[in-house]
Formats: sequence, C-alpha cells, structure tokens
Amino acid sequence: MNEWSKGLVLFSALLSPLAMADWLLDVNFELTGLDTKQTVNTSLSLLPGEETVFFGTSEEGSSARELVGSAELLEVSAEEVIIAFKVQERLDDGAWRTIISPTLSTGLNSPTSFETVDNDSHEQVKLHVEVTSV
Repeated sequence: MNEWSKGLVLFSALLSPLAMADWLLDVNFELTGLDTKQTVNTSLSLLPGEETVFFGTSEEGSSARELVGSAELLEVSAEEVIIAFKVQERLDDGAWRTIISPTLSTGLNSPTSFETVDNDSHEQVKLHVEVTSV
C-alpha cells in the first residue's frame, strides 16, 4: 500500500468516533486437507494502515507445513470495518503459496466468516473473524 493510501486510511480512521478505541481482532483459521488438519486461534491488536502478522506456525514432525497469516485494516467507519487477509503456506521447495487472500467487511462485535473449497487440492479453508473495541 502506498504512503498516500495509508495516510488516507489513518485520516479517515481519526474522523471516526471509534478511532480512539483499541482494536482487537479474534481470528480462527482452519485448513483441512486429505490427511492433515491445521487450526490456529489467536487474538491481536489491529492498527489502521499497518499489516499485522496474526500467526506463523510450524509443526515439527508432522505433515503440516508452515503457515503465515496477516491482516491489514483498510477502512474504519461507524458502520463497518474492512480488513484484507492473506494466508500463505511454505512449500517443500521453500516457495510460498497463497491459500486465501479475502477482503472482509464486518462491524464491531459482529463475527464474519469466509469459507472456500479447492477441489483440485482437496482442501477446505475456514476463516472466522471478529473485531472488538477494548
């Protein structure tokens, strides 16, 4: 995101009556394949205009690969919060594969979900998020 866009996001967030709040993002992520299931549950602070890594996992001694997820707060208003998510997986050759990269719109204290199934790779992905003000 270029600096001009980040500035606009921060400026619009400051105009919001919710701007003085601390944002907490609850994330539940599940990746189910033919022979694996990886689940990550986490909570973190979310800052306007900054990308936040919400998990990075590596399960030694299993068939699970390293997953890295990130979220970026794009827009804040009294009615909605728009967040761009990206979850990537490190492949055996060291390259990164993007599993999902949805942009979700939600309200405060209004959970939202994203689900997708890839029939080619036999994977199902579920992402459940909720933004709260603390």
